[in-house]
Amino acid sequence: MKILITGGKSAQSLKLVKTFAEDNIVLADYGDMPSIPSARYYFISLGERNDEIIAHNLLNHCLNEGVDAVLPLHEFEIADITKSKVLFEEFNIQVLIPENDQIIHLTSI
Repeated sequence: MKILITGGKSAQSLKLVKTFAEDNIVLADYGDMPSIPSARYYFISLGERNDEIIAHNLLNHCLNEGVDAVLPLHEFEIADITKSKVLFEEFNIQVLIPENDQIIHLTSI
């Protein structure tokens, strides 16, 4: 399975890579991303944060990367993605909701 995890620059996202040991991981976040090569995961930028199109932006990146599931870690993403869950599922993309201790609480990026 190929999984896109947001908050890709955070310690939480890197810890989750270990949880999905058998899967291919795309670590995504807003703004510039590191280009550290790894056999298990790679980084992509979601562009600049725009709260008007959070779910749409994530869906586009999921489709472009050919992922099977998305795991949003930013608090501001979760409500939008939950509302759009049916749309993601129409494209065969499973929405994974993180546990409370995995959510990144940021007011701005």
